[in-house]
Amino acid sequence: MRKEKISVVIPCYNEEKGITKNIGVIYTYLKEHYSSFEIIVSNDGSTDKTAAKLAEIKNKIPFKIINVPVNTGKGNAVKVGMLATSPESEIVMFLDADLAIPIDELNKFVTALENKNLDLVIASRFVPGLKVLEPVLWYRKTMEIVFRFLRVIILNNWQVRDSQCGFKVFRRSVAIKIFNLTTVSRFAFDSEVIFLAKKFNFSIKELPITLCNPRESHI
Repeated sequence: MRKEKISVVIPCYNEEKGITKNIGVIYTYLKEHYSSFEIIVSNDGSTDKTAAKLAEIKNKIPFKIINVPVNTGKGNAVKVGMLATSPESEIVMFLDADLAIPIDELNKFVTALENKNLDLVIASRFVPGLKVLEPVLWYRKTMEIVFRFLRVIILNNWQVRDSQCGFKVFRRSVAIKIFNLTTVSRFAFDSEVIFLAKKFNFSIKELPITLCNPRESHI
């Protein structure tokens, strides 16, 4: 069992159908692998019953809820959650509420962060070792290819192959420095995170992951 404290941020929007199960999965994994941890759910102005579900879950599982009154975008939800992490946490991360990338991947990310003295370890679909359990919908795949091309051209960064996967692990000091400066509120915020990390010369490592691609994802 790992002794370092970790904070896990979960941005969510209209996730009433799967949020109860998925928070349970995340909590169980962290309890088995970490002696100290916190879970922060950043609810980005959901219009369904997500807020009510979170209140119900909190009666059984200890975690922090941040309710953003109006939907402002995943980027803002992640930022609010990351800046609310405990100063006692050595490592912070965020992952998508639909668990498109399973929480079980976390151990290898933290190991890489520590053993290779890295600042930031990110999930990537474009490095060898990717496992796809559920094929990506064709229109999402097209959007990914187009956005990846535009990101590389605009940011002039050919080193990081995939900025958009919703599974990123940081040293907390690094995350706080980056997210205090982010300005992009919606889906492209990941690219700004990588841009700022490169500006600060933070070390970044991409790791392959298992990708589930749930059909009901709101990403």
